[in-house]
Amino acid sequence: MFSGCEMMDGLFGAAPTESPDPTQSPTVPWDSVTEGQLLERPQVNGGGVQELLGDLNFSRGFSVTLFHSNSSNGNLAGHLDYDGNKAEGDSIWRMAQWGCTKDMVADGTFERNGSVLTYSDGGKFLQVDSAKTGTVTLGIKGSEEYTRDADGNIRDRIDGTENWPHILIEQGVSADTSGCEHLYMEVDYKVTKCESLVDRALYPLNPDLNAAQFQWFITLTDMNPDSESYGNSMWFGFSMFDTRTMDSTPNGFASYDGGKEDSTGLFIYMLSLQSVAGQQPGSVNAPTSVVGKDVSVKVDILPYINQALKIARQNGAMMGASADQLMIGSTNIGWELPGNYDVEVEISHLNMYKVN
Repeated sequence: MFSGCEMMDGLFGAAPTESPDPTQSPTVPWDSVTEGQLLERPQVNGGGVQELLGDLNFSRGFSVTLFHSNSSNGNLAGHLDYDGNKAEGDSIWRMAQWGCTKDMVADGTFERNGSVLTYSDGGKFLQVDSAKTGTVTLGIKGSEEYTRDADGNIRDRIDGTENWPHILIEQGVSADTSGCEHLYMEVDYKVTKCESLVDRALYPLNPDLNAAQFQWFITLTDMNPDSESYGNSMWFGFSMFDTRTMDSTPNGFASYDGGKEDSTGLFIYMLSLQSVAGQQPGSVNAPTSVVGKDVSVKVDILPYINQALKIARQNGAMMGASADQLMIGSTNIGWELPGNYDVEVEISHLNMYKVN
């Protein structure tokens, strides 16, 4: 895809302590486990709030994709199960390593330090804190995941059809967009590393081909059986960090997904977080594309869905869809490297929820 309210603080600032499974001992809070088998953080669903993401402490581990979506046929590289200590139940989260050369399953090593669980394969880095809500670090080294050139040099992407490395975390959601006053996408993060080891005398920077992007997407599917676009989907989301907009905020974007062999072909609508900051005061502490800065993003996406559908229809997509009859099918957040960069982001909080 080259391309904090007071009520909420009260609900999400303090960790829930009840067990998600009535068969488990209520005397063991999920956020106190530092050894042995993990416990899952329960979803909040009450008091006018409905969380849409499951397993927000990543306790069930991750399934891991193969390298190319079009050729994987749904098969997986394997699973990250924290050395057998993941919580009960199948993995809800998946780690995508599209376009990579290192395999987190085959090449990865695992370490545990209390509630902090870390995987690394030399090209990617995944770390979660299972005692916190939505705390995960995602790192990827383009210098390792891109193949070298014929002379052994770290190269950049020079062909617009070449795939590029990703590290994303994603899950199915299956939640409709109706029946609420607000629908929030909320993330707190800090990009701690962003550098390129490419010799620019050999590979001059081409902004049309080379970038590192930290983004968050959901899919929106038309669920109205009377609509001409019934069952069709589009991407909706925003870019938080882009090397082409350093010390600023990435622009919005609208186009079809393309440019690589495993593109989905779906229409993409991306908000400008700078515009959101102007329309929803206190929602984004822009600029967002800054290394070493603590950034908070909290977007009520409901007001933007109609605009997204309008632009999609102008481009021949989602022709019969309406904002009150959509389903959020899935979500993903993480890095894409259409350019050769070494990057890392610390996400200290992640959530998506309805407010009635």
